[in-house]
Amino acid sequence: MMTNLKSFLKKWFTTDGDKTSAVPNSVILTGLPRAGTTLTCKLLSEQENIIGLNEPIAWRGLRTYQEGLERLNDRLGRFRHTLLTEGKAPVRGKDGKITDNHFERTEGARKRVIRRAEVYFDKPLTADFKLFVKHNSVFTQLLPDLMKTYPCYAIIRNPLAVLGSWSTVTIPVSRGTMRHLDVLNPKMQQQLDQMDDLLERQLFLLDFYFMRYAELEPDQVVRYESVIDTQGKVLEGMIGQPYVAHTILESKNVGKVYNRDQMLKMGEALLKSKDHHCWSFYQKEEVEQLYQLYEQQPG
Repeated sequence: MMTNLKSFLKKWFTTDGDKTSAVPNSVILTGLPRAGTTLTCKLLSEQENIIGLNEPIAWRGLRTYQEGLERLNDRLGRFRHTLLTEGKAPVRGKDGKITDNHFERTEGARKRVIRRAEVYFDKPLTADFKLFVKHNSVFTQLLPDLMKTYPCYAIIRNPLAVLGSWSTVTIPVSRGTMRHLDVLNPKMQQQLDQMDDLLERQLFLLDFYFMRYAELEPDQVVRYESVIDTQGKVLEGMIGQPYVAHTILESKNVGKVYNRDQMLKMGEALLKSKDHHCWSFYQKEEVEQLYQLYEQQPG
């Protein structure tokens, strides 16, 4: 068995070829920032013969769109190799372990609790194990080409809850920006530069994310609410095997961490956006229900 594994690794990882050709048994996971993609990676890693890596790739110094595709394929090959031979891979985690959230759950500004480091996965893997690699902004921008070579999935969430979460953390979208947009989509960066209002910029970015996911097949877009409601079972379509629950899931769509006045302001602006691509995935009634819950809270 070990000899066969070593032969497989030597053949695969020493073969020269197209730098953008697909790495077998690898899956692209993306989604809205603050929609549960980190949680999904944790749930995936709890499944037999599956690993979910949360933002394992460092994109610093990215110069071109093509380089983004090539860097991804290079890293996928490396990750599979080190996972099979050493049981480890780089992950944005907490205290050297995988986690379900980048930020602490507190009211007001929320502190980041994760950093990229080598994480050991104490589980048996076969040579054909399924590897999910997650990045939100970069993979969403590369999605038109990634779809051609890889299975791709996106995690989405009630758009008002997403905007609420953005307002409590310090990430690019909370500042109305998107990482590496100037390199991967300069025309969109120019459009964004013409907007002065923060909420206008955030709605524009949110629209872009949803627009990209509309290019996927319906079963490739998974709602955060469905993950919670089914206790993860909805992920069976993604992993291609029975889902075994190890973590109890609770919705974070409503909570004191989101400011009431901000939620009402964002909700009003979102509901007025008739052509927003979020309406391809969510009914306005779903956003209105969340809006009304905050409207009923004491001011």
